[in-house]
Amino acid sequence: MSPAITSLIIFAVVVVLFIWNKLPTAVVALLGLAAMMLTNVVSFSDGFKNFGSSTIVLICAMMVVGQATFNTGLAQLVGNSVIKLARGNERLVVILSTAITAIISAFLSNIATLAIMISILTGIASSNEKVRFKNVIMPVSMAAVIGGAATLVGSTTQLTANGLLEEYLGAGKGFGFFSFSIPGFIIIAVLVLYAGFIGYPLGKKIWGKREDYTEVPIDKKAAEKTEYKKSKMIIMAVIFIATLILFVLADTIKKSIPAFNVGTVALISALVCVLTGCISHKDALKSINWNLAIWFCACLGIAAGLNSSGGGELLAKWFIGLFGSNIPAFWLYFAFLVLVIVLTQFLSNSTVLTIILPVVFSITAEMGYNTYAFAIGLTIAAAMAVATPLANTTIGMSMVANYKFSDYLKYAGPMTLISMIMLLVLVPLLWPLVL
Repeated sequence: MSPAITSLIIFAVVVVLFIWNKLPTAVVALLGLAAMMLTNVVSFSDGFKNFGSSTIVLICAMMVVGQATFNTGLAQLVGNSVIKLARGNERLVVILSTAITAIISAFLSNIATLAIMISILTGIASSNEKVRFKNVIMPVSMAAVIGGAATLVGSTTQLTANGLLEEYLGAGKGFGFFSFSIPGFIIIAVLVLYAGFIGYPLGKKIWGKREDYTEVPIDKKAAEKTEYKKSKMIIMAVIFIATLILFVLADTIKKSIPAFNVGTVALISALVCVLTGCISHKDALKSINWNLAIWFCACLGIAAGLNSSGGGELLAKWFIGLFGSNIPAFWLYFAFLVLVIVLTQFLSNSTVLTIILPVVFSITAEMGYNTYAFAIGLTIAAAMAVATPLANTTIGMSMVANYKFSDYLKYAGPMTLISMIMLLVLVPLLWPLVL
């Protein structure tokens, strides 16, 4: 059996196991990588080379920086200040909380951002009869997910795609820190308008006077105000701003210092957080999701096996055969966009990209289309999955407000359709689909 066929069989088994969802994702990915190495589809060095990549350093380090931002109270301070501007007006609370959540989640952990916003909004809803918990949590949860699609570090979905793209095009040829920002922030702006003027009245009709909580979201001790040191907030604010500036300047500095990249910036920022006491060494280690890190690296190893063995190219030729070799770039992009949006409502966003992107890369190369443009559009689409509570952990957290499964389809479904239409228009305008 040829290495290409072997790689596809292993890849198919891994996909089935991901969908089956009975084994930890990291275990499935490692099993797939081990199988590819044992069958000589990929070498040991190529299979494990991504465990030391700048992308994995970036992922782990930004988890630490994000946690430090919350530990020092900086994120809570910003969130509370903006939301207080609403002064009890429920619609304005929805608009402001949606906007601030989206902006924060573009740079910090989506889950951590939503967790603190739920705490803040619980306090607001419990102290103000005009603000109902259920009316604000759905749009805020959507903002935590969609906001995370606006920058490279906004969520692990983009980082996964970046690793896959660099694996295919070569190191240094992946996404930049703000590659997703133009379409990302435009969609965020539309989301804020949607939440305030379409979603707000729509939500009231969907869930009516249904009870707000399945359980009390936080206990009294958790609701008590935590005292934060002002000095730590200032230090963390300086670190955070400096990190963003260095992210922007990374490519320029790299010309003089080859080892300087976004991974290096994130690592330095995480170390400074620990050295300045913004987060303890113990909490820093706890903040890193090692299961995610291992899964990510193993998936990149599987992608390397597909590429080096010719499995991706073989699968691409089969896919082209379904549509014909003359399918226009726009309709190919449309077909993949719909496929990604549907799959990410039920499967892990990063898992879907791990399955789809290697195929897309091979097809676009075969047909002379712009691989980078396809990767941008599909990555943003995957990162914005909000139409079901199964789409990702972040949107699933909103179930604390006692929503039904159908509520997500009715409330977030229209926004998902709007986002898809915007990606169909914006991506080809910004990045031509044909080279």
